[in-house]
Amino acid sequence: MKKWLVASGLVLALLLAVVPVAGAEGIRGMGELHAWGDGIAGVRGNGEVTVTGNGVLYFRDLAGDAKWSVSGDGERRDLPGGWITYYGFDGTFKAQGSRITVALSGYDVELWAEGRGVALLYGNGEYEVNGHHFFWRSDFEPIRLEAPSQ
Repeated sequence: MKKWLVASGLVLALLLAVVPVAGAEGIRGMGELHAWGDGIAGVRGNGEVTVTGNGVLYFRDLAGDAKWSVSGDGERRDLPGGWITYYGFDGTFKAQGSRITVALSGYDVELWAEGRGVALLYGNGEYEVNGHHFFWRSDFEPIRLEAPSQ
C-alpha cells in the first residue's frame, strides 16, 4: 500500500507538472474547489491551498514566492527539482503562492483551493467547483479552476 501511495503520488506530481495551467487566454477570474475522499488530490496554479489527510504529501514552489506551513506528522524529504515531500503525512498543509503545486496521495483527503489553476482528482471521492457538485474521475482529467459562467 505504501509503495502504491508513493508511486501514485509521483504520477500525479508529473501530470500536474505537464498539464497547462488555467489562466491562459480566455480564462479570467477566481475559482474555488473543495474536494474530499480517498486517492490522489492535487492542484497547481496561483492562489491558496489547504489540504488535510493521511499519506504522502508533495509540494513545489516554482516562483519562489510561496508562503507555506505544515502541522502534524510526517518525514520531510527534499527531492530534486524543488519538490518537498512528507512521507507518512498525517496533518494539515497550507500554501499560498503564484506558481505552486500541492498534492496528497492517501486517505481521508480533504482539499480546499482558491485561485487560478488546474486540479487532478483520482480515486473515490466528491468535489465542488464554484458551488457545483461532482464525483472524482478515474482518468486523471484536469479540473480547471475558473470563474463561473455568467
